[in-house]
Amino acid sequence: MKLAIHNGKDNKTSWNLRWMEYCEEKGIPYIGVDCHSSDIIQVLKRENVTHLMWAFSLSLPKDLIMAQSVLNAVEKMGIKTFPNFPNRYHFEDKIAQKYILEAIGAPIVDSWVFYDKQEANNFVQTYKEPLVAKLRRGAGSFNVVLLSTPKKAKQYINQMFTKGANPAPSLSDFGREKLKKIRSHINTNLTVSDLFQKALMKWRRRSLYPKEIGYVYFQKFLKDNKNDLRIAVVGNRIWGFYRGVRAGDFRASGSGIIDYETKIPLDVAKASWEITQVLGTQSLCFDYVKDADNNYKIVEICYGYMGGAIYKCDGYWDENLQFHEGHFYPEFLILEDFIKS
Repeated sequence: MKLAIHNGKDNKTSWNLRWMEYCEEKGIPYIGVDCHSSDIIQVLKRENVTHLMWAFSLSLPKDLIMAQSVLNAVEKMGIKTFPNFPNRYHFEDKIAQKYILEAIGAPIVDSWVFYDKQEANNFVQTYKEPLVAKLRRGAGSFNVVLLSTPKKAKQYINQMFTKGANPAPSLSDFGREKLKKIRSHINTNLTVSDLFQKALMKWRRRSLYPKEIGYVYFQKFLKDNKNDLRIAVVGNRIWGFYRGVRAGDFRASGSGIIDYETKIPLDVAKASWEITQVLGTQSLCFDYVKDADNNYKIVEICYGYMGGAIYKCDGYWDENLQFHEGHFYPEFLILEDFIKS
């Protein structure tokens, strides 16, 4: 086995850095490679790499442009990848998630996608209930809006079939979220200068994201949810916790309000693991909300998530729902599983 990990200059705070630090701490041999380089294929061939790890990012436009293509090509060379194809192809694509979850019969929130403006308008005219509209791309509740009336839904449809929308968070959105973190002492080391520089970087990147246009994606609005349930699965390990909804909002993703005390429904935990077995994923997190009948429905899935939030859980369940006490960083377990594959 010869392990390579992406060490590009733009990914210094991601799982990639954590993996490299872990390898050095544990004496695991690896080489760093820049997957953004034009000659990455030649480098991997020359170095006889057998395993490649690259946690590509939704915050880097170039990752969204080329990461899937590089990893697809690398797998054709016989190199094992993290994330593998079942893990990555629906990353940052909520429409792809809808199709695959429906295909395997997973309990997804009722969802609709339209690529024709008139069909979309006909739907909202007859549906008439509040809808949650989402862009394919976006995390932390960005690009997710509640359309409370058919009039608002039609306005949204018109925008998406004329001007479209930039999927990157606006400068004001970014600043507002960072200020919330400062106030809640989640990030006490963030200075005003840091905030300005990060916001400026985000603003410059906005122009690099391709515009989202020519479709609308709706989900049924499941009201009265005060939180959502996050389940994360790595191999045969299952973690779970609740995330609170922001005050005056309907969204929990990115709120930072985490509840580790409330018991997790083990049937949902087991069902999540079973879904990963069907999909063939190495790592996957699920966001669930309850419907009117108290059934948990999947809102979104993703291979990447905040490892620190998982670490704070008291432990994990295995596939037989036996609990294993302790604090674990999922990114380290992902690496350990991967090099054994």
